Amino acid sequence: MMPPGRTPIVIEAPERSPSRGTLLPAGGLLALASGPSLAAGTTQVVQSAPDALAEWVRFGGALIVTLWLAGLAIARTSHGSRQIPQLLGFGLGGAFFLYTTTPASTSLAQHLGDAVYGCALAWLAVEVCRTQGVRLRPGCPVSDAEQRRRTWMVTSLSYLICVIWSFLNAQTVAGLRALGFDEALIVGLDQRSSLGVTTVADGVLAFVRTVAIEDVVIVAAVVTLLTAARRPTWQIYGVVCLVEVALHAYMGAVALTIAMYAAGRVWLYRRYGGVAPLVIGHLVFDLTVLADWMAPASVSRLLAGGLAVAAVYGAAQLWTPRRGGET
Repeated sequence: MMPPGRTPIVIEAPERSPSRGTLLPAGGLLALASGPSLAAGTTQVVQSAPDALAEWVRFGGALIVTLWLAGLAIARTSHGSRQIPQLLGFGLGGAFFLYTTTPASTSLAQHLGDAVYGCALAWLAVEVCRTQGVRLRPGCPVSDAEQRRRTWMVTSLSYLICVIWSFLNAQTVAGLRALGFDEALIVGLDQRSSLGVTTVADGVLAFVRTVAIEDVVIVAAVVTLLTAARRPTWQIYGVVCLVEVALHAYMGAVALTIAMYAAGRVWLYRRYGGVAPLVIGHLVFDLTVLADWMAPASVSRLLAGGLAVAAVYGAAQLWTPRRGGET
């Protein structure tokens, strides 16, 4: 018998026959997910790039997401009086969404707009998958002890993948600097400066956006759509890894280490098929990073150490026999 969690891939087959048309919405989601970040990285690295480039790219992406999302949601809404509150909700939500992503917004609205953009794009990804006859599984069952154990295990693996990448990234930076490649291969921007985080609120909003885009859109939705399109496994891994490396290109050659992180999360989603464990594990890790930036070193180390112990114990459930003697 298989140990806990050793089940076949749970990504559902499409309800209708897949077609190459699935690739177009997947590409659109990737463009919307990566466009604003790539533009922001360009303005930070390329001196000649206009400062407003990232703001206008984000605003254009916000407009596309708003119209695309509204069109998909309204298309599946029943006609009659029920459509009125739907239209009103989309109108108010769209107005707020576009306001928080305009270049003229305040700093607070800009950070809020990033979070709104990520969450709206994640919602769009869910709707796109629905229209293609597939859906994203929450992957967080807790109705009985065995399900809670499995959820803890997958969430722990999600967290540990982030921890392992962080360690690998730090060691790569140290190694490149020791070899004298600091100027040539390391751009010099850290995550905090690239995100523009100065307060706890800034950090929380920035990480909400990051988790929504990377885990829900780039990993879960794109992997689901490419799987529905019957794309080879190597292509699925390759697309996600390339996009993630591009998003972190401001880090220089060190960004290549993100491929390990991306591949690990693609494997985790394809293996266990749950969005919630990916999101929770990543968000918890990001909050430890925020604590490291904002809290005293003793507090952040104690928090990181406790979470690491809990995650290792949870991941170890993968090799623990189930009750009843199954192995």
